[in-house]
Amino acid sequence: MLAAVNGYYDGDSIVLEEDISLSKGQKVIVTILDTVQRKEGIDIDRYIGRGKKMFQSDAQDYVRELRENDRL
Repeated sequence: MLAAVNGYYDGDSIVLEEDISLSKGQKVIVTILDTVQRKEGIDIDRYIGRGKKMFQSDAQDYVRELRENDRL
């Protein structure tokens, strides 16, 4: 079985939010998500309408900004 389910840590163990049947010793993959949501967004207006006027440094800044803020 391969499934992705939501859950949370209650301070003692991980609690699944869906009814999934697991066997004792069954392997799982756990992904820890950031609890703090970033409020800063990408200033896309800085790059709109630049066309051929977008210089290489502008493009590099744009890609860097996308990578830094790649989570919603």
